[in-house]
Amino acid sequence: MRWHFTDRVYDRTEDILVTYPRVHLRKGRERRVLEGHPWVFSGAVAHYIEVEPGSVVDVCDADGLFVGRGYYNAASSIPVRMLTRDEDATIDKRFILERLASAVTLRKQWIDGRTTNAYRLVHGESDGLPGLIVDRYADFLVVQFHTLGIERFREAVVASLEELLTPTGIYERSDVGTRRADGLEDFPTGLISGEEPPELIEITENRCGFLVDVRRGQKTGFFLDQRENRLDVQSFARDRDVLNCFSYSGGFSVYAGRGKAARVTSVDVSATAIELARQNLELNRLSPDVHPCLTENVFDYLKACRSDGVTYDLVVVDPPAFVKTQAALTQATRAYISLNRRAIEILSPGGILVTASCSTQIDYEGFFTILKHAATAAGRTVQVIRSHTQAIDHPTPVSFPEGRYLKCFFAVVQ
Repeated sequence: MRWHFTDRVYDRTEDILVTYPRVHLRKGRERRVLEGHPWVFSGAVAHYIEVEPGSVVDVCDADGLFVGRGYYNAASSIPVRMLTRDEDATIDKRFILERLASAVTLRKQWIDGRTTNAYRLVHGESDGLPGLIVDRYADFLVVQFHTLGIERFREAVVASLEELLTPTGIYERSDVGTRRADGLEDFPTGLISGEEPPELIEITENRCGFLVDVRRGQKTGFFLDQRENRLDVQSFARDRDVLNCFSYSGGFSVYAGRGKAARVTSVDVSATAIELARQNLELNRLSPDVHPCLTENVFDYLKACRSDGVTYDLVVVDPPAFVKTQAALTQATRAYISLNRRAIEILSPGGILVTASCSTQIDYEGFFTILKHAATAAGRTVQVIRSHTQAIDHPTPVSFPEGRYLKCFFAVVQ
């Protein structure tokens, strides 16, 4: 059988030595790669080579010794994204299949299929496939190709997913800004193979039911990375008056309701999201009459609560990323401080603040400092009692701190 990828034909009927173009690093810049970091930044490259963007290359140190193998894009600020440090590895369809099989096996070990049928199957660099996201929603898969390198292996990825999982359908949501940063000008969405997904896919997460819009929803349709934090909110919610800010389709709201909260108020600026939150409450036998869903700006709502003396016993603050570039960090930090200050101000004594940031540019210590400044500005004592990152199906290699993007603190406010 012969598989054709990029500018090479690989014959898997016999062992053939495949050679790759070489990219040399500046002296002393190989250490991060040898430690397992999956990115080679532009400043580490000694000189650029002329190969077709997205081609597989060998990375060598300044003395010409092999360091690793990855795909290459000179137009990117990350010109090489590493695939392997095994010099004997051939980057072909079999390689893609084996990497996907490993990722699927890990999820089967980590996720209880009796209670949960929606989770991340492939988490990019963390699963050795930079730029590739694959999420499972019941019997459907949603994929994202973020970079040119993985785009070149599109057919291999789709064929391997079909072979490993036989999904009802595979839907693409590559409408992500990272494609533009990698020199890609198209943002494809739509059915890749199999059957079209329904308008709303019904999933199960920790025995909670949710309706997911994979066509128009944020990310691939649902924030799978907050699964374990939602479960913790359920454990804190009993008899509390809960406010869920930036509620989207009501994930935290449903868990709080299932945790016997006295009332859950969901607030989001998107009317479409709020309507889906109502449907998700009803799907879980929770009445939107008891648990209101409001289409309002969160900042304005918090300000009005402060003015009117309205308080809550538990407030969830899970906004979209305020900062996507390092240049926007200062302004975004101010926004995070302001938001958390307003949430702290309307918490009753002994209330629980659940605050999260998915901005990669803000690390754990940076977000902790943001919470400190917010507490000082509000004049309240805030004690962190739990802190988490993303869910178990979004792993982070210890050599790749950039992959630890989600921070979520549970804090008691006095």
